[in-house]
Amino acid sequence: MTPLLIPELATGAAGELETLRAAALEAVDWACDGASRIGILAAGRVEDRGPDWSLDGFGRTIGDGPAVELPVAVGRWLLRGRSAVAVGSDTAEPRDFDALLVMGDGSASRTEKAPRHLDDRAVPFDDHVLAAIGRGVPTELADLDLALAETVAAAGAPAWKRLAQRLDQVVSAQVDAVDDQYGVLYFVARWIAVPAGRA
Repeated sequence: MTPLLIPELATGAAGELETLRAAALEAVDWACDGASRIGILAAGRVEDRGPDWSLDGFGRTIGDGPAVELPVAVGRWLLRGRSAVAVGSDTAEPRDFDALLVMGDGSASRTEKAPRHLDDRAVPFDDHVLAAIGRGVPTELADLDLALAETVAAAGAPAWKRLAQRLDQVVSAQVDAVDDQYGVLYFVARWIAVPAGRA
């Protein structure tokens, strides 16, 4: 959910995440093709303020609506005008949606230059998450240690856990792109899954 996915914010660094950005846009287009109910799932409590949005605090303002949380803003930018409902990890029910964008980074403690201090547990934590996502094993995400996730600053962990706890089955899984050049794990992945309780 790095704001650098949005080229207007990345400015001179826009090219550094081009592979990740292209993979994210392609995955979102794939997930939302034909979907009538699209959700943006982010960690914590999210205040959904409708389709109009803006993002402030990174040197300029993007968008022309009310200010929204960073993961919601990035999600809405990736959707390129598609209608969506933003939900937090405290309340999200995957069965309510045809397509769900799960927004959140891996750890921010992978290197000495990371936003958080280097933590030797960060890379093993991320490796475990990526393996579970790549193999489509939601039970491993459902059992994530959120205290450890917070220590290594893995912002996406609550959203991943919430999603995984509410799935009956993952039919297919793939990881499209991985990047950690800023000491933070960013990745794009796709699941086709069966939500618990979906009639």
